[in-house]
Formats: sequence, structure tokens, C-alpha cells
Amino acid sequence: MASSLTKAATTKSILKLRMISVSLDKTTGQWDLKTGKEIEEARDVCERMVYTVAVSRDGQWVVTGGGEYNCGELKACEVETGIVKTFEGESGKIICIDISADSTLLASGSDDRTAQIWNLETGKLVAGPFKSVASVGAVRFSPDSKRLAVESVWGTSLEVWDVQSQKSDVRIWKPSGGRRFALLPIF
Repeated sequence: MASSLTKAATTKSILKLRMISVSLDKTTGQWDLKTGKEIEEARDVCERMVYTVAVSRDGQWVVTGGGEYNCGELKACEVETGIVKTFEGESGKIICIDISADSTLLASGSDDRTAQIWNLETGKLVAGPFKSVASVGAVRFSPDSKRLAVESVWGTSLEVWDVQSQKSDVRIWKPSGGRRFALLPIF
């Protein structure tokens, strides 16, 4: 699984008082949290709807995920250069993403009931797919990036995967009776 590269116009730095939002109209926006005004006009970042965005802790990467039905889109923009990588190999719509604490790995979760882990620098798949019992609604790396928490979109299942062995350490599943877990798992 390789990535393709394109050049995009982007802001050279992301400050602490800024926020990036996504929209189902295929765009992102950058906002100044102090003034509440849009800094940069929203621009098309995906060919299909955008559902999720993440910024790496070191500010080097802005990642978006989305798509429609059986066609997922996952892109990472290197802030300093403006180069956009398109991650190839996602079959389902990307619903959620997380970036590891050291900003080297990207986890994606989709409606095809899988989560995957990618190398942010190379764009290559490094682990997965991790098969879940339902569409994936949230993914979260452990602080040491050795485990990945995967929650179903309706909050009825929570799984913790060992990244290296790609085996499930914990699986809690409540097949009925409504939401059981927080929307975003944390370690």
C-alpha cells in the first residue's frame, strides 16, 4: 500500500489558538479561536465528504479522512512543505483517525468494520486491518503507541488491540441496550 503525493497551498504553521474544522461539503476551514473568525477559506481536500481531521502533536501533519460508502479517502498534509499524501488501500468511508504521540503513526477507522495503522512519513500500511464487530466510530493510540483502542460507531463495543502482534487484548461487546462507552476512548 503506497501513498501518492501532491502539492497543496496551506498555512506554514498551526498555532495553538487555531482550530481546523471539516465539513460534509468536502472542505476544511481554519479558525482563529481568539477572534472566532475564519483565517483561511475552506478548500476542497477530498473528492468526497470529509468526516474527521487531526493535527499531530508536533504540528507537522494535518490529516483528513472521509469518503462515501465503499470508497474511503485518507490524506495527510505536511504543514511545512504543503505536500499532501493520499493513503491508498482504504475500502470503507473513514469515520475517525488518531495520530500517535510521537507523530509517526496514523490510525484510521472506517464503516467497513476495520481499523488500520499507517506510517505518516511513508504512507505505507504498517498494521491491520484490525477487524471489529461493527463500524468503527473511534480509534485511539495508547500513550506508548503499543495498543490501539477501537470503539464501534454506536458505542456498543470496545476493543483494545496489541499493535505488534495484531491480536485483541480486550473485547467488550454489548449487542443491545444502547450506548455503553464514551464516544472517544482514552487510556
